[in-house]
This record gives sequence, structure tokens and C-alpha cells, in this order.
Amino acid sequence: MIAFLAIVYCVGLYLVFIKFRLLPFNLPAQIICGMVGFIGLLTILFGMNYTQPFSVALVVSEYTTPVVARVPGRVTEVLVQNNTPVKKGDVLFKMDPQPYVDGVRVAEAGLAQADVQTQNAIRQASNGVQAATANTQANEAAIRATQSATEATKAHLALATTRLKEYTTLASKNAGSQFEVERYDTDVNSLTEQVAAQQQQVAAQQQQLAAAKAQLAQATAALEAARTVRPATLAQFRSQVESAHWNLEQTTVYAPEDGYVTQLQLQPGAMASMTPVMVFVYAKHRTLLSATLMQNYVNTFKPGAEAEVAFPALPGRILKAKVTSIELGTKSGQLDPSGQLEATRMILPPDRMLVRLNLEDALQGSLLPVGTSGFVAIRGDSARELFIIRQVIMRWYTWTNYLFAGY
Repeated sequence: MIAFLAIVYCVGLYLVFIKFRLLPFNLPAQIICGMVGFIGLLTILFGMNYTQPFSVALVVSEYTTPVVARVPGRVTEVLVQNNTPVKKGDVLFKMDPQPYVDGVRVAEAGLAQADVQTQNAIRQASNGVQAATANTQANEAAIRATQSATEATKAHLALATTRLKEYTTLASKNAGSQFEVERYDTDVNSLTEQVAAQQQQVAAQQQQLAAAKAQLAQATAALEAARTVRPATLAQFRSQVESAHWNLEQTTVYAPEDGYVTQLQLQPGAMASMTPVMVFVYAKHRTLLSATLMQNYVNTFKPGAEAEVAFPALPGRILKAKVTSIELGTKSGQLDPSGQLEATRMILPPDRMLVRLNLEDALQGSLLPVGTSGFVAIRGDSARELFIIRQVIMRWYTWTNYLFAGY
């Protein structure tokens, strides 16, 4: 380009000084023209190189994701075709589901068995509570009956004691029968022993009641434990069923978004074992471009700047693009946490900055595979008039793409 500008400048000097002789071409004019040309070309060269970014490291990029079989299995069908567009949710490939069908059946059988076992445990605990409750109530009724009998015996004892005192008094005055005194004395002794026996019986029954209440409390705790364990146990087995169903569902792999699969190598019969088996390329409305630029250009433009791109795959064509982002970091500056101090680094060439662009022009049926390389010129924020020189260079480069050098 500098040579072209120098030629244009020389042609202008020829026309002014020699062809049309508009000015005398003496020694001062020659010196001035030479200095003006040299300084002007250097000014244009340095101004364009600094203010109008340019790079030959442009690549057509696209977001991709590795398609991974989430469960191991043998591939039975590959329904996607190489480089053929698919929609989100379309089936990519299927694996043999039989092992996971068996897993679902085993998990569902375990859930059913756990359901029956927990129900039986609750039923048995409930029966134990009912039996302990009945035993407690029976002991309470027996205590009440014994206490009632004791009260009745005490009443008879009080009456017999009173009669004994009366007949003893009468007998001491020779007014009563000694036989009655002896009879009531026998009754008092008998009733006293009976009351003592009944009180011992009540004490024994109270011990039995305490044991029955303890048994009831234990049975109630067992019932509560069985009722508490049932939801947790069933939840655990349900999770196993859900996990088994999830594993079964993963035997069919679907497209995550609209896009296509390229360089397809997966075939039926292959084993997919939770490793990438194909690469899915997302389909976007605009072609995504990635370019690396020298660090000198980092502050000469901003996202939204206009750009022109050219590709060897499309000789003679200039496409419009727009800067979408300027990445704010590179690998050389990344600090990873580790247990070691950072060592002195060797002097390395400076990293180039990474820029993302969107292609604005429609390709109109032309093909730009992912990975296609090209070159780009970006209009800087200052000295924007110099961008025309970049445009001329871009058109020069793209027309030279009709010439093929090497293979």
C-alpha cells in the first residue's frame, strides 16, 4: 500500500512539474517534494498502523458442546446425519435400554416391598398398642374392683369391731354372751387379714399396671417410629426409582439446541461410556468471528466498532462485521490457586488480544465452515479517515485470493 501511495504521489509530481509544467521543477522544489512525500508517507503509515487495527488472524468461530452419554451403553441407533441441521429436542442417537429397564423394575419392586414392609410394621405396632392399651385398661379395672372390695371389707371390719366392743362391754357386766364376743373377735381377725390381703393384691396389681403402662409407652414409641420411618424409607426407594427412570431416559440423547453435528464418527454397535462421542455445533442467526490483535490496538476502538472482513474462501468479496466484545483477559495473566509461590517467568512474546465480531452481511448461499480463516480491518475511534487506506488494502488482499500459492 505504501508503494501504491508512493507511485500515486510520483505520478502527481510528474503531472504537475513535467507534463503540465504548472510549477518549475528546480532544486528547492525537488527537495521540498521529496521531504513532503517522505514525511507524508511516514505519517500516513504510522497513523494508519496505530489507529486502524488490522489482523490476519481471523477465524470463523461457533459455540460447540461435546455430546456425552450420561450413562454407559451400547449404541443401537444413530439418527443424526453429518452436517445436517437438527432442531432442539431431536434425537441424536439411542443406546440399548434393556439394562436400565431391568434397573427400573428392580427399583419399583424394591419400592413395593418397602411399602408392604413399612405397612406391616405399622400394623404390628398398632396391634401392639391396642393390646397394651387393653392390658392397661384391664389392670386399671382390676385395681378398681379390688379397691372396691377392700372398701367393702373395711366397712365389714368396722362393723365387726364395733360389735366386738359392744359385746365385750356387755360380757364384762355379765349382760352379754361370751360366744358373741368370741365370734366377733374371730370376724375382726378374719376381716383384718382379708383387708391386708386385698391391699397386697392392690399393690401387686399396681405393679402390673405400671408394667402395662411401660409396655404401652414402648408400643406407642414403636408405632411412632414405624410411622416416622415409613416416609423416609419410601422416599429413599422412590429416589432409587426416579434415578432408574432417569438412567433409562438417558439412553436416548437429544439435541440441546438448534444446530448440527459435524465430523460424525459414531456408529451403531459402539460403546458409549460417559465420554464425548460427537461435537454439537450451535446454529446462531449471525456468524461469530474471533480475531487476535496486537496489544497496541487495545484502546483504539470499542465494542460496536465497524469492521470489514475477507476470507480466502470468498475471493473478491468484502463482508461487513461489527465488534461485539473485547476479551478482558488472556491465559498468560491468569493466576491459579496453588500451594506454591509463583516463580520468575521467562520473557515471552506478548499475548495478542482477543476480539469477538458478528458478521453483518448475509452469505447468500456461500459456505463458511467453522475454522475458516481470514483477515479483518476495524475502524478506529480516531483518524477515521485513514480507514479508507485499510479498505483499499483489504480489497487488494481479497482479489489476490484468486491466486493460489501451494496446497
